[in-house]
Amino acid sequence: MQRDLRNGITITRPCGHHAQWSVANGYCFFNNVAVAAHMARHKWNCERVLIVDWDVHHGQGVQYCFEEDPSVLYFSIHRFEHLEFWPHLTDSNCDVFGKGKGLGFNVNVPWNKVGMGDSEYLAVFQQVLLPMAYEFNPDLVLVCCGFDAAVGDPKGEMRITPVGYAHLTHALMGLANGKVVLALEGGYNFKVSGECAAMCTRTLLGDPCPLLPPTTEPNESAVETILAVIKNIKPYWQCFHYQVAPENVQSEVVSSTSSDKPAQAVVAGQSDERVAELGAELADLTIQSAEKAAEKAVEPEEIDSLIDRLISEVVLTVAKHRTCLVYDPEMMQHRTVFNHPERPERIARIFSKHEKMGLVRRCLRLESRRATTEELHWCHSAEYIERLQAMKENTPRELCKMQDDFNSIYLHQSSFDSASLAAGSTLNVVDAVLSNEACNGVAIVRPPGHHAEVHTAMGFCFFNTVALAAHYARHKYGLKRVLILDWDVHHGNGTQHVFESDPGVLYISLHRYENGLFFPCSPDGAPDVTGLGEAKGYNVNIAWNVDSMGDAEYLAAFTQIVMPIAYEFCPELVLVSAGFDAAYGDPLGGYKVTPAGYAHMTHMLSSLANGRMVVALEGGYNLHSIAESMAMCTRTLLGDPCPSIQPGPPCRNAVQAILATLHAHQEHWKSLKYQVGPPSAVEDLPTEVTSTECREVLCSQSGTSAGGDSDNHRVDGVSSLSTSYTADGAGESFSNNDAASTTAVTEPNPGEKGIGSTVDELGAAGGIDPTNKSAVTSSTGEGLTIADVFGTQQEMYAVVPLPWCPHLEGHVLPIPAISPIDSRDSCGECGDTSENWVCLHCYQVLCGRYVNEHMLFHSVSTSHLVVLSYADLSVWCYGCDSYIHNEVLLPAKRAAHISKFGSDVPGM
Repeated sequence: MQRDLRNGITITRPCGHHAQWSVANGYCFFNNVAVAAHMARHKWNCERVLIVDWDVHHGQGVQYCFEEDPSVLYFSIHRFEHLEFWPHLTDSNCDVFGKGKGLGFNVNVPWNKVGMGDSEYLAVFQQVLLPMAYEFNPDLVLVCCGFDAAVGDPKGEMRITPVGYAHLTHALMGLANGKVVLALEGGYNFKVSGECAAMCTRTLLGDPCPLLPPTTEPNESAVETILAVIKNIKPYWQCFHYQVAPENVQSEVVSSTSSDKPAQAVVAGQSDERVAELGAELADLTIQSAEKAAEKAVEPEEIDSLIDRLISEVVLTVAKHRTCLVYDPEMMQHRTVFNHPERPERIARIFSKHEKMGLVRRCLRLESRRATTEELHWCHSAEYIERLQAMKENTPRELCKMQDDFNSIYLHQSSFDSASLAAGSTLNVVDAVLSNEACNGVAIVRPPGHHAEVHTAMGFCFFNTVALAAHYARHKYGLKRVLILDWDVHHGNGTQHVFESDPGVLYISLHRYENGLFFPCSPDGAPDVTGLGEAKGYNVNIAWNVDSMGDAEYLAAFTQIVMPIAYEFCPELVLVSAGFDAAYGDPLGGYKVTPAGYAHMTHMLSSLANGRMVVALEGGYNLHSIAESMAMCTRTLLGDPCPSIQPGPPCRNAVQAILATLHAHQEHWKSLKYQVGPPSAVEDLPTEVTSTECREVLCSQSGTSAGGDSDNHRVDGVSSLSTSYTADGAGESFSNNDAASTTAVTEPNPGEKGIGSTVDELGAAGGIDPTNKSAVTSSTGEGLTIADVFGTQQEMYAVVPLPWCPHLEGHVLPIPAISPIDSRDSCGECGDTSENWVCLHCYQVLCGRYVNEHMLFHSVSTSHLVVLSYADLSVWCYGCDSYIHNEVLLPAKRAAHISKFGSDVPGM
């Protein structure tokens, strides 16, 4: 707590967690961890302390100390067996969860069968402990670190491996700014206890977690226990939304899962047969432990042999360098003379931030290089590569015409060189990581790549950098399993299409979807798109709708979906398509993930693949937020602790999205046994449009395909996001001030205003597709009535504008005499007349989001935030992300009304 050390482990005896106020108990005299918690609370002013007790025996002494204290969350995972196991207390059951003010702050996970191992304990962490811990936000984590649940322990008869304890320790290190203290409790097999303690210490020191074999289907008794725990503590916590009604649990939990499962993964360096053999030995040990009736004791020689094998299988070699980094300013040559979000300064600002934080000198700096034509052929056609290469000879005027052949692309004579340099440089990072030169790596590269298709550029992307890296790793190094995690706010359609039939690459994308209305406006980003053929289940889409998602929603997706599936897949390399356009303040994403949120996601992923992980830049268009966010990822890869974070509960639409993905993948992944019903079974969740018909109609409208990586928008001005650092570079805290202090640019989108199941665009965000005749006439040829459009007896919605906003002063100027308002004006950039806005600062007329987004780009480049729609005369403030109606706006509204209707506003 004095910051002399980041974490610690105490190798002491006798143990303490059974000791009570006035009596010694269970080998324990003084309650070491309880005393430490009290001291932390009173001497060091810790407001919240988390105690995790993974000793196989219930620590009733700790429970009794804090059962009425909401400042200490006690979480115990122990053998219970319906009171048959020591200490034989009803207080050890899951229906005992605190008293008085401490209700909900005592959590017992009582195993009712022996043989629980890595899979079951990780499930407890993912389903219960970590969601609670993030909500609790502890200042200190104390662990009652008994190793009597380890494989081969004569008292515990459980089967956690030494490597399993390393992963549990790593998960806790993401909390409390890394302040974690492990205190030895029980453990009675000396050999395995020593190995477990060494693995935990190694993890605390920052070494990567050794590769854990693929998690297996959880024991049915364990599933019942976990769901019973959630049932009891759910009323006291806001993080449990993913189970059906408790009365349905018993009948549904034990149902068998589909036989259409992913192929058995292979542990790096081991054959399929070796993994099966190791699993069989652990299973045999469990069976023998359970045969009490036959009094069949497990031979010590068998236990020793198994432990020796487990120890020998662990690879403990550490790379020469912790983190490598590649950056080349030559990638900035790809540019356009017009203001554009994908600007060269993106990578320059990120690299500058790395330098200022001292991260560059801590990393191994790699040389850049261009990808060879042969390497590019892994993901792109020869014809497409030749076409891009030939563009180096075209004039700027010719390139300007040619870029219209692509979706959301600008061209420059250096586009090919910059894109191939981005791809090749990322391959150099893969080389460094897989050759053990570095444990992990960062690629600060542009242009981005995850939208690029086999035959075409798209969405600012030319070559699919991360997809190429996955192919490169598999072809050159013989990897069998690669995980691609894509947290860019846009769905990586190109990456998905490259690997949708390949079970060797697991692609997980978290993206803004808006029921198919958000770029790239394709149903391929839907949660029910799971892959093709033998790769079914290996494409995972977590598709966000309606709300502006942030840390709470992304961390919930990680604990419920990403990490369970990833541990079951058991990747040998993790590649991150690290777009930071979901970051707070991004002009295109409109989301609010903080730099600390990205750090925590990076920390979770770094437990996989023996720590072999590559973070490659994709999108992200707010220069401040992308620099902060990527720097936080690099700090985390270097081993610095994650800043404390209190994300709050996920919003309801995020819960709905997570459940939709879980439901789509239950049949493919054994680890998803805790969500036993479809999304519709969840009570009190809003209905959303998910039908294929609606999606096809909406995406077929011509307006929805315009624009690159864009939709709900925020502009530069994330100065309210701040991170403070201690002398050693450790992040101390992350503050996220009120959104009103952030200058935001957001095109109106009623999908974000909570309009339930309707998908009609309202107000200034709307606009009628002129090719869609049904939008204005009925099938009989007559005009539609309100009942035709909305039906009868349905709930209606209204958007109430703000009566004032801070941007009215300085952003709204008088109408210039030389340029009066004319509602018939076309877009000053593209000449379109279908949906235009007038800027109330400079009075330029430009088209809206569903045309060519010129008003958006104008706002991004000029910070002119208040605009008026010629469609319905509403006024939108990008800074407040809201409609505005104020007397300051009346002159402009009045002039627009006279221009549009030939008469003054009624009543004025």
